[in-house]
This record gives sequence, structure tokens and C-alpha cells, in this order.
Amino acid sequence: MQNKHSSDSIAEDLIRAFTQVGNTELHTKTLLEKRVSEIENGMIEDEQISDQMEIINELKEDLEAQAQTRRELMLYLYRLYGEKGNKEYWCVIKHLSYAMYTTFEAYQASNTDEELFSLYLQINKMFIKALSQFLGVTITECSACFGDILKAEMKGDEQ
Repeated sequence: MQNKHSSDSIAEDLIRAFTQVGNTELHTKTLLEKRVSEIENGMIEDEQISDQMEIINELKEDLEAQAQTRRELMLYLYRLYGEKGNKEYWCVIKHLSYAMYTTFEAYQASNTDEELFSLYLQINKMFIKALSQFLGVTITECSACFGDILKAEMKGDEQ
């Protein structure tokens, strides 16, 4: 398999993209739950419920579109490596990517709590390891090493 984009770090970009779209799913889900909760708990005036239901339906449509886009990005990434990995890690990498990024957001919101930063790094290592298994490439917990290994292994596929 020839990778004309290895110097562009296409795999790393796809990983970031599906993680970001997945986190967008989480935020959209939170907005949806908030609207439903406000209606269920009587926080919305009766005359506004129809408008809120329209917003809820739009959020549901957005959520479906975001999920589909994230799935397509993950599948593209999997195919990029010749489908030689272990697809059973699909949900593992999805959940670890969300956990990694959400923990990083918690760290940012905490005014630099070092314990949260350490947890973020710990989850990132788990994510990279699972991602390596998903893609069928050399397993490493180091993000920088992972990028280098991907480039080297892709160049090896060209020969």
C-alpha cells in the first residue's frame, strides 16, 4: 500500500478528527439531555415546549450526522492500514479517545491541576496502545513514537 501522505501525517489528522467529531457528539448529547430535562422538570413554559421540541429534533438529527461522520473517519483510518488490525478495538478506541480528550478539557478547566494532567497522559497511553492494536501496527504508548512508527511502517508497505 502506498501512502503518498505520510509526510502530511494523514493518520494523525484522522485520529484527531474522529476524536473531535466524537467529542462534538458528546456535547450535542449534553445539549439534548439538557433540553429534555428542562421540559420534564417544568422549567419551560407550556407555550415554549413546541419550540423546544423542534430544537430537540434538530439536535437528534445533528447527533446522527455527527455519529455517521465519526464512523466514516474511523473506517477510513482502519482501511488506510489495509484492514490488518483488530476491528474489535473499535469501541475501545472510540471511548478512550473521548475519555482522553474530556480529561484534558477537565485539566484545562481546573486551572492546571497536575493530577488531572497526569490522568490525561495515562489515558492517552491507553488510547495509543488500543489504537495500535486497532490498526495492526507496532504497539506503543508514546504518541510521538506512534507517529514515527506509522510513517516507517507505511514506507515499508511501499517497498
